[in-house]
Amino acid sequence: MKLFRNIMIASSAVVLSLAVSCEQEPQGKGDATIGFENETYVYKESAGMVKLPIQFTGEPKTYPISFDIIAEVDGTELKVSDLVHFTQTEGLKYAGDPDAPAYLEFQIYDNQEINDSRFITLTIANVSGATLAGSGKTVLELADNDNNPYERLMGNWILSGTSPFDGSTSTAKVNISGGFSAAEEATNFENTLVCWGIAGEQVTVNGEPAKQPVWYLTYNAEAQTLALQTGTLVANAFNFGIVDGLHEVKMAALYLDETGEMVYSLDYDGVTATWSEDMNTITFAPNTGIYLAIFGNGENTGYGWDGYFNMTMTRQ
Repeated sequence: MKLFRNIMIASSAVVLSLAVSCEQEPQGKGDATIGFENETYVYKESAGMVKLPIQFTGEPKTYPISFDIIAEVDGTELKVSDLVHFTQTEGLKYAGDPDAPAYLEFQIYDNQEINDSRFITLTIANVSGATLAGSGKTVLELADNDNNPYERLMGNWILSGTSPFDGSTSTAKVNISGGFSAAEEATNFENTLVCWGIAGEQVTVNGEPAKQPVWYLTYNAEAQTLALQTGTLVANAFNFGIVDGLHEVKMAALYLDETGEMVYSLDYDGVTATWSEDMNTITFAPNTGIYLAIFGNGENTGYGWDGYFNMTMTRQ
């Protein structure tokens, strides 16, 4: 973990996730059912890794419930493997614990081409320990994301820039999306892009960022520009050992002031960026950057977690 003194204070400064127990004795009424909650699910090509919930009710006939998933592409010559990669589809197991959610996990491929939606029918088959709820089928719609620049900017990127502390070149992995939930995606649509990752690992628990850092870019379709949202909470619940208690990390902007000094600000709005015509490069305004300012007990500690100056982002 890197901790740095502030430069200068300026402005306002599927493998299913399951608990499996094969040693438990069969018990209960044996009225368990297995199925999909919805008849259809819609995901953008840019969704990346998806965890689709499997729904169980009642008590298992036997432990564990086991089943397979059959995936078939509808109405196209493409194969399933051309569109998605399933972590596991055969020999899936569930121990009947409602506190242990079950998911079918798969990676959606983003083809970077404009195309109609593709459809995959999923069928639950070879079930042991439960009965099917309804048809045991659902349809995945894989919606194209290549017409809209907002959605085309989503994906995995490498951010590069120079360190504001020693001038060295550094890089970081950043994922750009519309958010971590359907509600967040709906709120952010064509307005805000969610950037996940700068310093630290990209770790999630149940699909939510457990070890952030998460930061935000405002999207302006008319001007074809992005702008850093400063003052936002990047990460919290970290103990940096600077002052007693846990710390918050806030996003600040880096820039050169009128004297040529590099400073940071929690409300400077000049960290903007444009994207290339092929949508594979994002270039930020020169002599600007980002800085992760550490706060403890509501006060600025005078330290920073990380920073990047004169930034570019390149699609992976």
